[in-house]
Amino acid sequence: MTESRDKTSELEGRLAELEAFFDVEGLRGEAGELGDEMSRPGFWDDPEEAKTVSARFSRVQGRIELLDGLKASLTDSGELLELAEEDRELLSEVREELRRVERVLEEQEVARLFSGEYDDGNAILTINPGAGGVDSQDWAEMLARMYRRWAERRGFGLEVIEYTEGEEAGIKSATFTVSGEYAFGLLSAERGVHRLVRISPFDAGARRHTSFASVAVAPVV
Repeated sequence: MTESRDKTSELEGRLAELEAFFDVEGLRGEAGELGDEMSRPGFWDDPEEAKTVSARFSRVQGRIELLDGLKASLTDSGELLELAEEDRELLSEVREELRRVERVLEEQEVARLFSGEYDDGNAILTINPGAGGVDSQDWAEMLARMYRRWAERRGFGLEVIEYTEGEEAGIKSATFTVSGEYAFGLLSAERGVHRLVRISPFDAGARRHTSFASVAVAPVV
């Protein structure tokens, strides 16, 4: 019980730091201004500008709701702990909720590392095989599958812009739009040349091959 109370206090402190970092009250003001702008007559006359404003409103409002939800969960957990002294099942539920809150807090704490102009926005991801023939094309396809699964696990949207298959195996190129909070910031670290050394499944002599594929990441602006 004491451990759970200590954990609740620790998480409340971490949440307070995040609220200060993201300036929650400032976000509330911005959300109000964006909401007023979206409700004015003629807002949709400029579709591109309207899309930009709407996307910003969704991100701002989403962060406010997330942080408010974490605060409510911690408040509820603190109150339930007072009732859980004789109820092991309730105590187990509170501990599980605290673990969930901590996981979300950790994700938001990572977000503090991204301070670039476009870090919190969407990304365009392009994969091209390098030297190595069909092995590199196969490696490029493996990377494409990996990034698609990564986006799915994070709940990000992924739209295929271009996808060209190789004649024998793999892909010649692929371009995706990845949509989600901090998609560009998270994917930026993937830029560059990726190398794979393996026994080639396409070599009848079962020789070791080195395959290369390049990954380019650009912000959606």
